[in-house]
Amino acid sequence: MSKRHGVVVGVDGSTDSNQALYWAAAEAVRRKAPLTVVSAYDVATVPGATGYGIGPDAMREEAAAVVGRAAEHLTKAREECASQVPEADDISWETVSGSAAGALVDRSATSALVVVGRRGLNAFDRVVLGSVSGVVSARARGPVAIVPFDPVAADSDCPGDVIAAVWRVVAAVDFDEHLGRVLDVAFEEAQHAGVPLLLVHALRSEFIAGPYAMETAWAHENASDVTARLREELDAWQQKYPDVQWTVETARGSIVDVLARRLSRHDLAVIGGRPHAPILGRIFRSDADRLGRDVECPIIVAHEQR
Repeated sequence: MSKRHGVVVGVDGSTDSNQALYWAAAEAVRRKAPLTVVSAYDVATVPGATGYGIGPDAMREEAAAVVGRAAEHLTKAREECASQVPEADDISWETVSGSAAGALVDRSATSALVVVGRRGLNAFDRVVLGSVSGVVSARARGPVAIVPFDPVAADSDCPGDVIAAVWRVVAAVDFDEHLGRVLDVAFEEAQHAGVPLLLVHALRSEFIAGPYAMETAWAHENASDVTARLREELDAWQQKYPDVQWTVETARGSIVDVLARRLSRHDLAVIGGRPHAPILGRIFRSDADRLGRDVECPIIVAHEQR
């Protein structure tokens, strides 16, 4: 039987991955789950300063050093904000050979949640170079959280800012194959964090209405229908998570634009995801790819566990 993980986070020593580390630590506490910190290394084939390639021992040592610094960060965070960091016995550390994205994708099949930091990339880099977060969010075999760089937390001395608490869960819902999975993840996250849940549905008309009054009537009628259908769907989750307070909102526009207008840095967004080639998500800007790159709060892409 394969090893089961709780919350898994990838680190590489960057500021982005440190923020993902803090968020993953708080998430492990919220879930009462173990935390696994993973650092991966690929053996470089380019010549080094002495004319030789960088060997596996040096790469492994650097990856181990990244893990060591991560341990120091969490020890300090535990001293400042003990309730948001797991005890040392609940944290495991892994240094693995291979690509970071591959290691995290593999672990996503047996983890409650995989967490990655989001690098700030320009448009060219997004298409040509990609990122670990882009590959993992596209190819994950289970739920993955993408944690963006937070400049407020980076400049703050307040442990609460650094840890990045969740104040609200906001989920994108539609009547498709993702609905059940998104609701399950969203309700579970809201219960873990003890926060309200906002369910958002984007209304998309198939035509451009002529008179404004017709468009307004269309939106009102469809909003009422969507709300009624969602309330029927929500019966099962309301029974399973009776303590979660939830509301439904509808708005016209793309789901990314609708969500972006509602999200703040302390929210947690949840959206459905399906496996695809990372470059397709970057070129055609799938909803999960756009949201995962453009909003200022963490986002969970609710992939099916497989």
